[in-house]
Order: sequence, then C-alpha cells, then structure tokens
Amino acid sequence: MVDLLICVVLFYTAHLFFVMSFSLHKVPFIQFTISDGDLSKLSDLSKRMIVAGDNLRQSLFIFLPVSVLSIAQGVDNLALAQIWFGLRIVYLIGHIINLYRFPIIRPLIWVPSIIVLVMMALNITA
Repeated sequence: MVDLLICVVLFYTAHLFFVMSFSLHKVPFIQFTISDGDLSKLSDLSKRMIVAGDNLRQSLFIFLPVSVLSIAQGVDNLALAQIWFGLRIVYLIGHIINLYRFPIIRPLIWVPSIIVLVMMALNITA
C-alpha cells in the first residue's frame, strides 16, 4: 500500500506539469513561473488538464487520509486503492483524448472512483 501511495503522489506531481507541458509552444515558460502570468493562450489540452488536475485534487483529499489510516490500522484496502488509481488513470486518459465531449462518459468513470473511496472508508470503520 505504501508503494501505491508513492505512485499516487508521483501521479499528482505529474499532473502539476501537464498544464505547462502541453502549452509551452503557445505560452512562454516565464509566464508559468510568475503568479500573474498571462495564461490566456493555453491549448485546449492544457485546459482539460486543469480540469483533470482539479478533479484529482478533490478526490485526493479523501484518498490520502483513508489510505494512511488503512496502513496505520492494518486494514487491507490495497485492491480498492488500486482500482481507484486505475480509474484515475482512465479519467486522465479520457481528458487527454477529449472523451468527455460526450456528456455521459465522465460520470461512468468518475462515479465508480467515488464509490471505491466510500468502500475504502467503510472498511476502516468496520
């Protein structure tokens, strides 16, 4: 479980660089380094990476404490954590290929990841 936590943190760290990486051809690097930089010329892919990163941050706020509590209490949530991480990877890929232009697809990937988080939390309280 600790290895998976490290992978999730690295995955989140990669998310932080995706916005810049996919727009360096349109926005000078210096604009990304200053707090009031002009990011109005971001590519569509970079804009989708912002949405994906925000969504990851929202669920990471729940995943990390539940995972740490699982480790501390000796609860085996590894399989559920792996499923959650897999769904987060699929969610990111969906944004990269612009799959969410079809309205029903996003909830089909996002809702199961939330259900998995609830199941992990319920395992701790049981």
